[in-house]
Amino acid sequence: MADLDLIILGSLLGMPAHGYQLKQNIELTYGKRYVNLSNSRLYPRLSKLEADGCIEGKREAQEKVPDRKTFHVTPAGIERLKELVATPLGPREDEFDFLARASFFGLITWEERRKIIEPLYHAKVNELSEAQKKREQFGQYMDKFSMAVLDYGIAAIGNTVEMYRKLLEME
Repeated sequence: MADLDLIILGSLLGMPAHGYQLKQNIELTYGKRYVNLSNSRLYPRLSKLEADGCIEGKREAQEKVPDRKTFHVTPAGIERLKELVATPLGPREDEFDFLARASFFGLITWEERRKIIEPLYHAKVNELSEAQKKREQFGQYMDKFSMAVLDYGIAAIGNTVEMYRKLLEME
């Protein structure tokens, strides 16, 4: 699961929003499958980010409904987002965690990006090589369904390798 602060700060960086609007934007952008964002998780994080000076909320009067608070990212919040993006992935983080960070790679230096991407790239290149060797070694013994699944996996790994390569080449 991606860092919630990264998701919130990154979303608010694109457009200031009130809590409900932010929740909707995050769910539309990332999907409920990847970011399970209940009100009981969102609002305490917004309060904490505001207390830390990473976001600032401004109350807006509403007709016939309670006031709402619209949040925007502060300079300190941009720095915090940069720190989160530049942090190498931990062993329990997955492809979604990487993609969430990669969405904001424009905020960090090439060297910081390289430190994050290169280990992942090399691991995927090795994984691709091993999968291709297994296909060559055992393909003749596999039925067409198993082969289709293996070929899909090889193509998916190949696509990931290609994405990492492109990200490494970007300035």
